[in-house]
Amino acid sequence: MTESSANEVALQYLGQRYEDVGAMKFPLRDESCVSEWREWEKRRLRFPDAVQSILKNVKTHCWIERTAAGRIPVVFSADRTLFERLYGIWEAKTEAFSIPPSVNAFTVAVKLPEMKGHRVILMNRAGYSALSGEDVGIQEDVWIGKSTIIRLYHECFRYFILRALGGMKNHVLDEVAADYAGQIAAFGRFSASLQRKFFGLTSDGDGVKEGGRLWSYVKNLPAESVPTVCRHLNAALDALESHPDDDGAAAICENPTDLALKLATAGILGIAGMKKGES
Repeated sequence: MTESSANEVALQYLGQRYEDVGAMKFPLRDESCVSEWREWEKRRLRFPDAVQSILKNVKTHCWIERTAAGRIPVVFSADRTLFERLYGIWEAKTEAFSIPPSVNAFTVAVKLPEMKGHRVILMNRAGYSALSGEDVGIQEDVWIGKSTIIRLYHECFRYFILRALGGMKNHVLDEVAADYAGQIAAFGRFSASLQRKFFGLTSDGDGVKEGGRLWSYVKNLPAESVPTVCRHLNAALDALESHPDDDGAAAICENPTDLALKLATAGILGIAGMKKGES
């Protein structure tokens, strides 16, 4: 492949973006399953026994999170086995369901017949993006707490994209927007260097480590196109770090319209072109 062709493929990939959601009114109305979860909390409703036993386990915590896309039930597990079992049950699997160790959250569309139509955020207690506290320069217990916040807001933003924009594109843009929300919620600011660790970007800025999170999004591109993707992605991360709109978690989760317009509708190339002070 010629250099010109490789660059063209990379720019085509990076050109993906979402439709403008500026005309939508937020927050969206709750999905119907939320009322069932509220009844379950009051012990007026029974979920299937296999689900109930996990939800009532002392290592499991449940609540209803408020987002711009409406409220959504959240189930947090401090036990990997319970996390995997519940995901398997909700996927209506009859056998044990194995999840890669690096995957610790889902926005689940439940397939179990008795709970069909439910959408739930399911999370496991673990370091974010398979990183340890030592990897990011933070005490391990503090990092686990920050990881939980990042993971929650990441999934809340994915839920927002799912409901407001019609579904995920399975694109690095989704991950940038969602992790931006998570970092702001956890730290009050966005760190480009931390995001590079999340993605597994190489130190020279031109590649991604095999097995790194970004690898899943670029592995099907021609190898010659990956350096161009990484260079533009790095520029986008630097632009987000210098952008002045890091105004706290509430603005991200409860009123993310501006963020969605700037990130999800701008695309990676648009984000890379942001300048400090640009609205």
